[in-house]
Parts: sequence; C-alpha cells; structure tokens
Amino acid sequence: MSGLGDYLRHWAGKRPEAPAVEFQGRTLTYGELDARSSALAGTLIRNGVAPGDRVGLWLQKSIESVTAVHGVLKAGAAYVPIDPSAPFKRAGHIIEHCDVACVIAQDDRVEWLREHFSCPIVSVGPRQPDDSVIGWEAAVSADPAEDLRLPDVDLRSPAYILHTSGSKGTPKGVVLSHGNAVAFVEWAVDEFGLDSDDRVSSHAPFHFDLSVLDLFATCSAGGCVVLVPESQVGLGGALNKLIADQRITVWYSVPGALTRMLAAKNGGLLAESPLRVVLFAGEPFPIAHLRRLHSLVPGAAFYNLYGPTETNVCLFHPVRASDLEPHLTRPVPIGRPCPYARTFVVDQDGRPLEYEPGRSGELCVAGDSVMLGYWRDDGLTAAKTVLIPQDGAEPLKAYRTGDLVRVDDDLNHVFLGREDDMVKIRGHRVEIGEVEAVLSAADNVREVACVAVGDGLDDRAIEAYLVPEEHPLDVWPVRRHCLAELPRYMVPERFHVVGELPTTGTGKIDRRGLVES
Repeated sequence: MSGLGDYLRHWAGKRPEAPAVEFQGRTLTYGELDARSSALAGTLIRNGVAPGDRVGLWLQKSIESVTAVHGVLKAGAAYVPIDPSAPFKRAGHIIEHCDVACVIAQDDRVEWLREHFSCPIVSVGPRQPDDSVIGWEAAVSADPAEDLRLPDVDLRSPAYILHTSGSKGTPKGVVLSHGNAVAFVEWAVDEFGLDSDDRVSSHAPFHFDLSVLDLFATCSAGGCVVLVPESQVGLGGALNKLIADQRITVWYSVPGALTRMLAAKNGGLLAESPLRVVLFAGEPFPIAHLRRLHSLVPGAAFYNLYGPTETNVCLFHPVRASDLEPHLTRPVPIGRPCPYARTFVVDQDGRPLEYEPGRSGELCVAGDSVMLGYWRDDGLTAAKTVLIPQDGAEPLKAYRTGDLVRVDDDLNHVFLGREDDMVKIRGHRVEIGEVEAVLSAADNVREVACVAVGDGLDDRAIEAYLVPEEHPLDVWPVRRHCLAELPRYMVPERFHVVGELPTTGTGKIDRRGLVES
C-alpha cells in the first residue's frame, strides 16, 4: 500500500453509500468523504501546497476536520493538528515552527492568522470569506481540473506532526510517517476484529495520538467513526447517553473518561449498550473502577494499550479475569509488545537488561511504529535514542520512553512511573504512581492524583487530591488505609478533597493545574 489514504479510496469504491463519519446528526458517506477530501486536496495543490509540506489544522472536532485530515494527506502533505483551545501564542509558535504551507482554521481565528502569517488560509464556518481567504464550501466542492493529479505518497512520507509538552517550555513536534501509523492501524483492525459493522467512538482530540485509531483503523475496516462533541468529552452522563443512542460498539479513551462515565447517574446505560471492545490508554486505570466497569459490560473485551506519541501503541494487555480478582490493588500491566515493536528494558546507562521476571528499568522501543524524529530538533532526537547491540548486526536504534517498568512473572511489563515523576522524600525514592494506586483502593475514593511539592531535598512532600464517590469524604480513614499499605514516608502529608480533577486538552489529569489552583 502507499499510505493512509488507501483506506478511504478502497471503501469509497466498494461501499460509497456506507456511513464514514457521523457528528451531531450529520453523516458523510464514504463516497462523499472521498469526493470532498479530493476536492480539498485539489484546492490545496492549486494554492501552492506540495508533497512534503505541512498544513495546519486549527479546527473544532467536526465532519469538516475529518475531511481536512484526508484532504491534506491526499495532497501529499502532513497535517499538523493544533489544539482548538490553544492560546494564539502557542498556536502561532506551532504554525511558524512547522513552516506550514497553509492553515485550515475556524473562521473566528482567520483575522488573527491574516495579521501574523502570509500563507493561504481556508476558513471553516459561517463567516463570509473574501478575496484573501478561501471559503470551506468552495474548497471542498470545486471540480478538480482534468490535468490535476493527486500525488503519490509512500510509507516513509510524513503523515502528521503531533505536538507534546517540551521541557524547554515550548511544544515539540513528533513527526510520524504513513508507515508508522499503518503498522499500528492494521494490527489494531486485526487484533480487535474491526469491521464495516462497527461504530467507533472518537473521544480524543485530533492533536492527541489516540485519534489515529479512531480515524484510520475505523476507515481501514470500513466502519463509521462517531465524533464526540468537545463540549461533552468530560461529561460522564453525556458520554453514556452517546454510547447508547449512537449504538457504539468500540470505545477508546483515557481512563479518566471511563471513570466519569461510571460515576454518572445513568451509568447503567453501559450495561445495555452494544459495546464489544473497550480500549483505554494514556494513564493507569485504577483497578477498582476497571473491575466495576467490567462487571457492567462483562461481554466486552477490555485492552490496556500503552505507547507514547513517539511510538504509537507498542505494548498491549488483554484484560483477563485473573487481573480483576478482589484482592488486587494495582492497575493491570501494560503488557507485551505488539508484533511490529521490539522493547528493551535498560539500566541508567542505557545498557539492555535480560528480559526476565523481576527486571526493572527504563523502557525503550524500536520497530516500524517509532517516529521519524522530532521536527527540526536532531539534538533531541539523538538524546532520546539508545543503540541496542545486536549479535552480528548493526546496533538497533530504540526510543527512550522515560517510563520505568518492571517485568512480572508472566513477562508482562508493569508500569512503575516516569523517570521525571520519581521523587525523593527524606532520601527515599518514591514512585507517585504507586501512592496513587494505593489511594485508589481506599473506600469512597473515586479519583486521585498526587503531586510532589517543595523545593529543597529535605523539603519535598507528597500531597493528594481526592474526588469522593459520595460526599462527604473523611480523610482520616484514607490516611489509615495508606499507613496500612505504605511506608510512612510515602503517605501524603496533606489530603485535599475536591469536586473534580482538572484535565488537559487530551483528557489526562493536569497535575500542574492542581498545584497552581
């Protein structure tokens, strides 16, 4: 195959009337999505977009944004999705740093874009375009010129650039190729048995790597992707209703969304839903909540997926009944490598350790799904690469995830935390994730997040933020629970009872926001 665009072309030819994407009562068929994205690709090419260019997408999640993704790929360019809620300064940095050839944006951002950038702009929304802006309907309905041929791409071509937080205070761009995505997508279709009857939720924003499965695995299988409105992504009750009303069969999100769905008064809707596959990734899923969710939807297959943006999903763990036994308090393992990935556990000096039970260290990943590199930052790419010796062959380049893992008795990887989440409390090394796992098992605790506070080596302390199942929450039983499970130095110094935990634009817990609130 030549790239991610092959999936849409295939189903547009085979089942043009089948629904490809649905959003708030609107549906676009495969034939319509193919035609509109091809017209958009032609518009982009006529306005100077060439193969290998980048096109910024500063859009709310919508049928238009799905069309834009496919149109950019058909033009041979890479799409650069920008958080629709991003401050203008951050969005501008991404646009400038990626040297985009065009920006497709909501119409309320067009004036600012015109003031600061000279590239072509496609405006999405009710605003009437003028001579300096390309209107959306004109862009997606224009008849391609007879002599206009959409370019070919290959698996090595960049497909998209996703931006993650950078340690220097500016976002870093992760460049992923068609081949990187295809390796994951085709495995996912096979592993989860996706087909044309599936209705797959799209909970993740398009600037978050979870969206790759939503958009492309669904398209590969000929199914229908159902977009979750951005206004509902944090509302458990609304998500339960969407699953029931839209007859969702495959769900994929961060665990926090599923936890909020369980806590909603209409959580019983999940028991009546057609869900057959539930996928979660991005952060540990407290075992008590996973156990409860599994009991509501016992017929569904549950998977824990692991992989930073730089690697796509590279480890997975099908949840088994033995993982959910009542005496267990730790989250399920992150599992074993996907067929296209090779993983290594290395010591602090980057030396690979034997793959055997009890080994622990930093997880490194090699294989077809690993990124091309960081955009215009060869130094960072090199710093995050380790060379793994191979018998009689060139050393293998692997990505250093910065995640700490342990190999368990079943040769699964168990997530221990981040190297940068490792803190020292009175000289002891403490994994924040371990403290959170214990707190999650306490009575009347629905969600928890811990942060380390204090500046000096002798002044570090852990503080816990707790969301109760029911109000009020007495923290003294929670403290006693911790003291029974953890050494004294690991027990949080302070417990804060809060109504909810702040989240980032990708749905993960915003720990910085906790400290600053």
